[in-house]
Amino acid sequence: MSILAGTFFANPVSMEGKVAVITGAASGIGLEFSRRCVLSFGMHIVMADIDEDGLTREVNRLNNEINGTSRAIAARTDVRKRDHYVRLLDVAQRASPSGCIDVCLFNAGVLGAGVQVLKGNENDWRWVLDVNLFGVLHGLQVFTPAIAKQARPGLIAVTASDRGLDIGGSPGCTASYATSKHGLLGMCESLEGELAAKNLGGQIQLSIMCPGLVASSLWNASKAEEQRLGSDKRTIKYREGQRQFMESLGTSVSDTIDTFLDGVARGQFICDSVPGQAQESFGRRAEYIAGGLMPSDRRLKLTSML
Repeated sequence: MSILAGTFFANPVSMEGKVAVITGAASGIGLEFSRRCVLSFGMHIVMADIDEDGLTREVNRLNNEINGTSRAIAARTDVRKRDHYVRLLDVAQRASPSGCIDVCLFNAGVLGAGVQVLKGNENDWRWVLDVNLFGVLHGLQVFTPAIAKQARPGLIAVTASDRGLDIGGSPGCTASYATSKHGLLGMCESLEGELAAKNLGGQIQLSIMCPGLVASSLWNASKAEEQRLGSDKRTIKYREGQRQFMESLGTSVSDTIDTFLDGVARGQFICDSVPGQAQESFGRRAEYIAGGLMPSDRRLKLTSML
Protein backbone atom coordinates (compact mmCIF):
# COMPACT_ATOMS: atom_id res chain seq x y z
CA MET A 1 0.00 0.00 0.00
CA SER A 2 1.29 3.44 -0.93
CA ILE A 3 1.97 5.85 1.91
CA LEU A 4 -0.09 8.30 -0.16
CA ALA A 5 -3.22 6.17 0.31
CA GLY A 6 -6.22 8.46 0.69
CA THR A 7 -4.60 11.30 -1.26
CA PHE A 8 -6.13 10.66 -4.68
CA PHE A 9 -9.84 10.19 -5.46
CA ALA A 10 -10.79 9.44 -1.86
CA ASN A 11 -13.29 12.30 -2.01
CA PRO A 12 -14.30 14.92 -4.60
CA VAL A 13 -13.32 17.92 -2.49
CA SER A 14 -9.67 16.93 -2.38
CA MET A 15 -9.47 16.66 -6.19
CA GLU A 16 -11.37 19.85 -7.08
CA GLY A 17 -9.30 21.98 -9.44
CA LYS A 18 -6.48 19.44 -9.73
CA VAL A 19 -4.96 18.61 -13.14
CA ALA A 20 -4.92 15.25 -14.93
CA VAL A 21 -3.34 14.04 -18.16
CA ILE A 22 -4.88 11.03 -19.92
CA THR A 23 -3.66 9.24 -23.04
CA GLY A 24 -6.01 7.16 -25.15
CA ALA A 25 -8.66 9.59 -23.97
CA ALA A 26 -10.95 9.67 -27.01
CA SER A 27 -12.64 6.34 -26.26
CA GLY A 28 -13.06 3.44 -23.87
CA ILE A 29 -11.37 3.45 -20.47
CA GLY A 30 -9.49 6.66 -21.15
CA LEU A 31 -12.65 8.54 -22.08
CA GLU A 32 -14.60 7.26 -19.07
CA PHE A 33 -11.74 8.20 -16.74
CA SER A 34 -11.56 11.66 -18.32
CA ARG A 35 -15.27 12.24 -17.88
CA ARG A 36 -15.16 11.04 -14.28
CA CYS A 37 -12.29 13.41 -13.46
CA VAL A 38 -14.31 16.39 -14.68
CA LEU A 39 -17.90 15.49 -13.85
CA SER A 40 -17.39 13.76 -10.49
CA PHE A 41 -14.23 15.40 -9.16
CA GLY A 42 -14.20 18.87 -10.71
CA MET A 43 -10.74 18.49 -12.20
CA HIS A 44 -9.07 20.11 -15.17
CA ILE A 45 -7.83 17.61 -17.74
CA VAL A 46 -5.64 17.33 -20.81
CA MET A 47 -7.05 14.62 -23.07
CA ALA A 48 -4.50 13.07 -25.44
CA ASP A 49 -5.15 10.71 -28.33
CA ILE A 50 -3.94 9.99 -31.85
CA ASP A 51 -7.53 10.17 -33.15
CA GLU A 52 -7.77 13.93 -33.53
CA ASP A 53 -11.36 14.01 -34.78
CA GLY A 54 -12.63 11.73 -32.03
CA LEU A 55 -10.63 13.62 -29.43
CA THR A 56 -11.99 17.02 -30.49
CA ARG A 57 -15.54 15.67 -30.49
CA GLU A 58 -15.29 14.23 -26.97
CA VAL A 59 -13.55 17.30 -25.52
CA ASN A 60 -16.27 19.55 -26.93
CA ARG A 61 -19.01 17.23 -25.69
CA LEU A 62 -17.56 17.13 -22.19
CA ASN A 63 -17.11 20.90 -21.96
CA ASN A 64 -20.66 21.44 -23.23
CA GLU A 65 -21.97 19.25 -20.41
CA ILE A 66 -20.52 21.69 -17.90
CA ASN A 67 -22.04 24.77 -19.53
CA GLY A 68 -19.18 25.41 -21.89
CA THR A 69 -16.54 25.74 -19.18
CA SER A 70 -13.19 24.68 -20.63
CA ARG A 71 -12.11 22.13 -18.06
CA ALA A 72 -10.97 19.73 -20.79
CA ILE A 73 -8.46 20.52 -23.52
CA ALA A 74 -7.30 18.35 -26.41
CA ALA A 75 -3.73 17.47 -27.32
CA ARG A 76 -3.25 15.17 -30.30
CA THR A 77 -0.54 12.74 -29.24
CA ASP A 78 1.15 9.78 -30.88
CA VAL A 79 2.45 7.88 -27.85
CA ARG A 80 5.07 6.15 -30.01
CA LYS A 81 6.91 9.48 -30.25
CA ARG A 82 8.81 10.76 -27.24
CA ASP A 83 8.76 14.36 -28.49
CA HIS A 84 4.95 14.26 -28.43
CA TYR A 85 5.15 13.51 -24.70
CA VAL A 86 7.56 16.41 -24.19
CA ARG A 87 5.01 18.66 -25.87
CA LEU A 88 2.17 17.10 -23.84
CA LEU A 89 4.03 17.84 -20.60
CA ASP A 90 4.43 21.47 -21.64
CA VAL A 91 0.72 21.74 -22.51
CA ALA A 92 -0.27 20.26 -19.14
CA GLN A 93 2.05 22.45 -17.10
CA ARG A 94 0.81 25.57 -18.91
CA ALA A 95 -2.80 24.52 -18.26
CA SER A 96 -2.13 24.13 -14.54
CA PRO A 97 -2.24 27.36 -12.48
CA SER A 98 0.43 25.97 -10.17
CA GLY A 99 2.38 24.15 -12.87
CA CYS A 100 1.72 20.88 -11.02
CA ILE A 101 0.35 17.74 -12.64
CA ASP A 102 -1.65 15.79 -10.11
CA VAL A 103 -2.68 12.71 -12.08
CA CYS A 104 -1.36 10.91 -15.15
CA LEU A 105 -3.07 7.91 -16.72
CA PHE A 106 -0.99 6.36 -19.47
CA ASN A 107 -3.74 4.36 -21.06
CA ALA A 108 -3.32 4.28 -24.86
CA GLY A 109 -3.13 0.76 -26.24
CA VAL A 110 -3.98 -1.55 -29.14
CA LEU A 111 -5.07 -5.17 -29.23
CA GLY A 112 -2.93 -6.28 -32.16
CA ALA A 113 -5.55 -8.72 -33.34
CA GLY A 114 -4.05 -11.86 -34.85
CA VAL A 115 -0.43 -10.89 -34.13
CA GLN A 116 0.81 -14.18 -32.68
CA VAL A 117 4.24 -15.79 -32.31
CA LEU A 118 3.81 -17.98 -35.40
CA LYS A 119 1.55 -15.54 -37.24
CA GLY A 120 2.53 -11.91 -37.34
CA ASN A 121 5.41 -10.14 -39.05
CA GLU A 122 8.01 -7.93 -37.41
CA ASN A 123 6.25 -4.70 -38.35
CA ASP A 124 3.04 -5.88 -36.68
CA TRP A 125 4.90 -6.86 -33.52
CA ARG A 126 6.80 -3.57 -33.40
CA TRP A 127 3.57 -1.61 -33.82
CA VAL A 128 1.94 -3.28 -30.79
CA LEU A 129 5.06 -2.93 -28.65
CA ASP A 130 5.66 0.66 -29.78
CA VAL A 131 2.16 1.66 -28.64
CA ASN A 132 1.58 -0.55 -25.61
CA LEU A 133 5.09 -0.73 -24.13
CA PHE A 134 7.27 2.09 -25.44
CA GLY A 135 4.23 4.37 -25.51
CA VAL A 136 4.10 4.04 -21.72
CA LEU A 137 7.88 4.12 -21.25
CA HIS A 138 8.08 7.50 -23.01
CA GLY A 139 5.37 8.86 -20.72
CA LEU A 140 7.04 7.57 -17.58
CA GLN A 141 10.43 8.95 -18.57
CA VAL A 142 9.08 12.39 -19.44
CA PHE A 143 6.48 12.91 -16.70
CA THR A 144 7.98 11.13 -13.66
CA PRO A 145 10.97 13.48 -13.23
CA ALA A 146 8.67 16.51 -13.51
CA ILE A 147 6.24 15.20 -10.90
CA ALA A 148 9.13 14.23 -8.61
CA LYS A 149 10.27 17.86 -8.53
CA GLN A 150 6.92 19.62 -8.19
CA ALA A 151 5.47 21.18 -5.05
CA ARG A 152 2.80 18.54 -4.31
CA PRO A 153 2.45 14.77 -4.77
CA GLY A 154 1.20 13.20 -7.96
CA LEU A 155 -0.40 9.95 -9.07
CA ILE A 156 1.10 8.07 -11.99
CA ALA A 157 -1.23 5.35 -13.27
CA VAL A 158 -0.80 2.90 -16.13
CA THR A 159 -3.39 0.77 -17.89
CA ALA A 160 -1.92 -2.71 -18.15
CA SER A 161 -4.19 -5.79 -18.21
CA ASP A 162 -4.89 -8.97 -16.33
CA ARG A 163 -3.25 -10.51 -19.42
CA GLY A 164 -0.02 -9.30 -17.85
CA LEU A 165 -0.74 -11.41 -14.76
CA ASP A 166 -2.38 -14.45 -16.29
CA ILE A 167 -0.99 -17.19 -18.53
CA GLY A 168 -0.51 -16.02 -22.11
CA GLY A 169 -2.45 -17.59 -24.93
CA SER A 170 -5.97 -17.37 -23.53
CA PRO A 171 -8.78 -17.14 -26.10
CA GLY A 172 -9.07 -13.65 -27.53
CA CYS A 173 -5.64 -12.64 -26.22
CA THR A 174 -3.03 -12.16 -28.93
CA ALA A 175 0.59 -12.99 -28.18
CA SER A 176 1.77 -9.47 -28.96
CA TYR A 177 -0.78 -7.95 -26.58
CA ALA A 178 0.03 -10.39 -23.76
CA THR A 179 3.75 -9.79 -24.25
CA SER A 180 3.33 -6.02 -24.07
CA LYS A 181 1.22 -6.19 -20.91
CA HIS A 182 3.66 -8.54 -19.17
CA GLY A 183 6.35 -6.02 -20.08
CA LEU A 184 4.34 -3.18 -18.54
CA LEU A 185 4.07 -5.01 -15.23
CA GLY A 186 7.82 -5.57 -15.14
CA MET A 187 8.46 -1.96 -16.12
CA CYS A 188 6.18 -0.56 -13.42
CA GLU A 189 7.51 -2.89 -10.71
CA SER A 190 10.99 -1.69 -11.64
CA LEU A 191 9.90 1.95 -11.50
CA GLU A 192 8.39 1.39 -8.04
CA GLY A 193 11.76 0.09 -6.89
CA GLU A 194 13.58 3.06 -8.40
CA LEU A 195 11.22 5.51 -6.71
CA ALA A 196 11.58 3.72 -3.38
CA ALA A 197 15.38 3.85 -3.66
CA LYS A 198 15.15 7.62 -4.15
CA ASN A 199 12.72 7.99 -1.19
CA LEU A 200 10.01 9.29 -3.53
CA GLY A 201 7.20 7.15 -2.15
CA GLY A 202 5.78 10.22 -0.44
CA GLN A 203 5.84 12.25 -3.65
CA ILE A 204 4.58 9.78 -6.26
CA GLN A 205 1.90 7.11 -5.98
CA LEU A 206 2.17 4.45 -8.67
CA SER A 207 -0.96 2.45 -9.48
CA ILE A 208 -1.42 -0.10 -12.26
CA MET A 209 -4.86 -0.84 -13.66
CA CYS A 210 -5.15 -4.51 -14.65
CA PRO A 211 -8.60 -4.85 -16.23
CA GLY A 212 -9.99 -8.13 -17.47
CA LEU A 213 -12.65 -8.33 -20.17
CA VAL A 214 -14.00 -4.80 -20.59
CA ALA A 215 -16.68 -3.70 -23.04
CA SER A 216 -14.55 -1.02 -24.69
CA SER A 217 -13.37 0.15 -28.10
CA LEU A 218 -10.15 -1.85 -27.72
CA TRP A 219 -11.92 -4.69 -29.51
CA ASN A 220 -12.52 -2.64 -32.65
CA ALA A 221 -9.26 -3.75 -34.26
CA SER A 222 -10.04 -2.19 -37.63
CA LYS A 223 -10.18 1.30 -36.07
CA ALA A 224 -6.73 0.86 -34.55
CA GLU A 225 -5.32 -0.21 -37.93
CA GLU A 226 -6.51 3.09 -39.43
CA GLN A 227 -3.87 4.90 -37.34
CA ARG A 228 -0.97 2.94 -38.85
CA LEU A 229 1.17 4.26 -41.67
CA GLY A 230 0.80 3.35 -45.32
CA SER A 231 1.67 -0.22 -46.25
CA ASP A 232 1.77 -1.35 -42.61
CA LYS A 233 -2.01 -1.12 -42.34
CA ARG A 234 -3.88 -4.40 -42.30
CA THR A 235 -7.45 -4.81 -43.47
CA ILE A 236 -9.39 -6.31 -40.57
CA LYS A 237 -13.12 -6.77 -40.74
CA TYR A 238 -14.83 -5.67 -37.55
CA ARG A 239 -16.57 -8.64 -36.00
CA GLU A 240 -20.06 -7.82 -34.80
CA GLY A 241 -20.20 -11.13 -32.93
CA GLN A 242 -17.13 -10.16 -30.94
CA ARG A 243 -18.73 -6.84 -29.97
CA GLN A 244 -21.81 -8.68 -28.75
CA PHE A 245 -19.64 -11.10 -26.79
CA MET A 246 -17.87 -8.23 -25.06
CA GLU A 247 -21.13 -6.49 -24.24
CA SER A 248 -22.52 -9.66 -22.71
CA LEU A 249 -19.46 -10.70 -20.67
CA GLY A 250 -17.27 -7.63 -20.47
CA THR A 251 -17.30 -5.28 -17.50
CA SER A 252 -18.64 -1.85 -18.39
CA VAL A 253 -16.11 0.97 -18.55
CA SER A 254 -18.08 2.74 -15.82
CA ASP A 255 -17.78 -0.18 -13.39
CA THR A 256 -14.13 -0.61 -14.39
CA ILE A 257 -13.34 2.98 -13.42
CA ASP A 258 -15.34 2.64 -10.18
CA THR A 259 -13.18 -0.29 -9.08
CA PHE A 260 -9.97 1.34 -10.28
CA LEU A 261 -10.62 4.58 -8.39
CA ASP A 262 -11.41 2.62 -5.25
CA GLY A 263 -8.06 0.85 -5.54
CA VAL A 264 -6.24 4.12 -6.14
CA ALA A 265 -7.90 5.74 -3.11
CA ARG A 266 -6.74 2.82 -0.97
CA GLY A 267 -3.18 3.17 -2.26
CA GLN A 268 -3.04 -0.11 -4.15
CA PHE A 269 -0.29 -0.85 -6.65
CA ILE A 270 -2.33 -3.41 -8.63
CA CYS A 271 -5.89 -2.22 -9.23
CA ASP A 272 -8.68 -4.43 -10.56
CA SER A 273 -11.60 -3.82 -12.88
CA VAL A 274 -13.53 -6.45 -10.89
CA PRO A 275 -12.63 -6.93 -7.20
CA GLY A 276 -10.40 -9.99 -6.76
CA GLN A 277 -9.81 -10.58 -10.47
CA ALA A 278 -6.10 -9.81 -10.40
CA GLN A 279 -5.50 -12.38 -7.67
CA GLU A 280 -7.53 -14.96 -9.58
CA SER A 281 -5.62 -14.32 -12.80
CA PHE A 282 -2.19 -14.48 -11.17
CA GLY A 283 -3.28 -17.56 -9.25
CA ARG A 284 -3.53 -19.58 -12.45
CA ARG A 285 0.09 -18.82 -13.26
CA ALA A 286 1.24 -19.52 -9.69
CA GLU A 287 -0.52 -22.91 -9.73
CA TYR A 288 1.17 -24.21 -12.85
CA ILE A 289 4.60 -23.01 -11.73
CA ALA A 290 4.27 -24.35 -8.19
CA GLY A 291 2.81 -27.63 -9.44
CA GLY A 292 5.40 -28.27 -12.15
CA LEU A 293 2.62 -28.22 -14.75
CA MET A 294 2.35 -26.98 -18.31
CA PRO A 295 0.74 -23.56 -18.89
CA SER A 296 -2.14 -25.22 -20.73
CA ASP A 297 -3.00 -27.19 -17.61
CA ARG A 298 -4.16 -23.98 -15.93
CA ARG A 299 -4.85 -21.65 -18.85
CA LEU A 300 -8.27 -20.01 -18.84
CA LYS A 301 -10.62 -21.73 -21.26
CA LEU A 302 -13.68 -19.94 -22.58
CA THR A 303 -15.54 -22.48 -24.66
CA SER A 304 -18.13 -19.86 -25.59
CA MET A 305 -15.49 -17.55 -27.01
CA LEU A 306 -15.87 -16.86 -30.71
